[in-house]
Amino acid sequence: MDDHNKTKDALIRELEQLRSQVAAQDQPSAASPQNIEELTALTHAAESFLGVHDLPSLWPRIKTAVQNTLQPDRMAIFIYDSENDTLSCPYYFGLSQTYIDHINKIFREAPGTEQLNRLASIWIEDAQADPSFNDLREIVKAEGFHALASFPLIDNRGKTGGGIALYWDEIRPLNSSHVNTGHTLAHMIALAINTITLFTQTREALQRETQLGEISRMLNTTPDLPTLLGSVVKMVAELIKADSGLIGLVIDRDIMTFYPHNVPNWMNLRPAPRPRGLAWQIVRNCEPILVADYPDHPEAMQKWIKAGVTTFVGAPLRAHDHCLGMLALFNLNNSPRLFNQRDLDLVVSVGQQAGTAIQNLRMLAETQQRAAAMAAALNRQAELDMMKNNFTQSVSHELRSPLGIIYGHAELLASESLGELNEDQKQSSKIIMRRVLMLTNLVEDLTALLAAETQELRREDIDTTMLIYSLLADYQMRAEDLEISLEAEIAEPIPWIRGDSTHLRRVFDNLVSNAFKFTPAGGTITLRLNAEGEDVHIEVADSGEGIPDDKLGRIFERFYQVESGSARRHKGTGLGLTLVKEIVEAHRGTVSVKSELGQGTTFTILIPGFFPEPVADQAEAPE
Repeated sequence: MDDHNKTKDALIRELEQLRSQVAAQDQPSAASPQNIEELTALTHAAESFLGVHDLPSLWPRIKTAVQNTLQPDRMAIFIYDSENDTLSCPYYFGLSQTYIDHINKIFREAPGTEQLNRLASIWIEDAQADPSFNDLREIVKAEGFHALASFPLIDNRGKTGGGIALYWDEIRPLNSSHVNTGHTLAHMIALAINTITLFTQTREALQRETQLGEISRMLNTTPDLPTLLGSVVKMVAELIKADSGLIGLVIDRDIMTFYPHNVPNWMNLRPAPRPRGLAWQIVRNCEPILVADYPDHPEAMQKWIKAGVTTFVGAPLRAHDHCLGMLALFNLNNSPRLFNQRDLDLVVSVGQQAGTAIQNLRMLAETQQRAAAMAAALNRQAELDMMKNNFTQSVSHELRSPLGIIYGHAELLASESLGELNEDQKQSSKIIMRRVLMLTNLVEDLTALLAAETQELRREDIDTTMLIYSLLADYQMRAEDLEISLEAEIAEPIPWIRGDSTHLRRVFDNLVSNAFKFTPAGGTITLRLNAEGEDVHIEVADSGEGIPDDKLGRIFERFYQVESGSARRHKGTGLGLTLVKEIVEAHRGTVSVKSELGQGTTFTILIPGFFPEPVADQAEAPE
């Protein structure tokens, strides 16, 4: 905006100078009335130029100013585009289209910087007779003008931005006053064009920033890939004023799929393998490309030439160091719009953002697919777990009664209540009772494990100390029979536990029973009980065989036994320690184990507890 203001200020200064000259001409002994008229017309022209903000509105005002000062029969304005190095005629009057087309054709034959020399300050009295117009003699005669004047559009910095050409139908001798007026008018036109150009560039820059912001928001908020791909091509085409465009995404490294915008319907844009072509060149090199003349490019493809592609700009879709595809924009059917470096920079910027957005959406889609698959697997697992639990519960329920009946009848047989048995029959009865008891224990373990897994436990206040003392009493006789020392170390007061006493008793039964299995005669089993804050800390330690380090991590697995196969000396279901872990964790506790071969094993349980409120002493009865 600063450059725009400076250019406008220069035009205002020019206007002030013209007003001063007009005021000076009004004084006695001033110049001729014709000079006063020209200065007044120039002043009015400068005033009219100030309020204009677009070139189409400026051209009629220039026409009026020229006709009020130099009275030409025809006029043409030529503008130089420094970005594309071209010269063109955006406005003319009184001239035929054939003549203008011929002039534009001459301009296209060489770069604009060279063509600017044709717009040097000249005054030709009769172009039909002037030798310098021999090459244009026929077209000049056909057009019908004689005199010609050209004035370069030079701004305050001495930069030529084009020129204005004036034509008269009659022969006009050189007039220094008219030449000065022409230069002054051309200078004012140059300042006005610069002012409008800078204003337009500033407005377009703001518009581009707004469009870039909209593109960035779209890339960051669009939830699905097809919508993003279709939107980004359309928005970038609008950003750089391209006719058409497309995105090509690389699939499996050697296939590219296309997402077009405003591409002719007849074109076949099926997934393309890795051949020649600008699209694959961009992906292969991961570099942008700007092509001013697509049909002449060695990598141009015939179907795109047939579609009318004239200019091409493309950039890679980058995500970190990976090239996911390419973004290409192009103009069709001899469009006068040429892409420049600014357009390429914009496409590169959007390509980087789009690449990151595409990668993020792909990762999101993959994550969602994995999450959906995992959710389906978890749901299936939950269904299987429920089926397993239901089966276990049904089987356990159905087995209890027949096992009880079998055990009862086997006990009757063994007691000879139903008749005297020989030794083989007695032995068979005992085997039946032992096996039935083993199956009954297995059913009870499965039932308890199921209850612990499903958190179907009773909640009651349990005196932990009394629980341990009752356990000691139950196992004391067995310890004496096996010649094992059963000891207790209780550091009172001990917190109580809120839980299921039956299941907790099964925990300690399993641990103590295991200790008896693996502790030889003369060994020791110790129960330690103490408080850690309001948590209950319990240890069951033995001086038995110990557990190998390579098997210590698996002892809580279902049906796992340290001894396996025919070498097993200690029978069991393999569910005891699993049950311990499940019940303890159902009480929000933890269980751990330490062991050393030949030294023994220690199981440690930590369960949240609480100290009960003290019961107030009853008041003594009156005597």
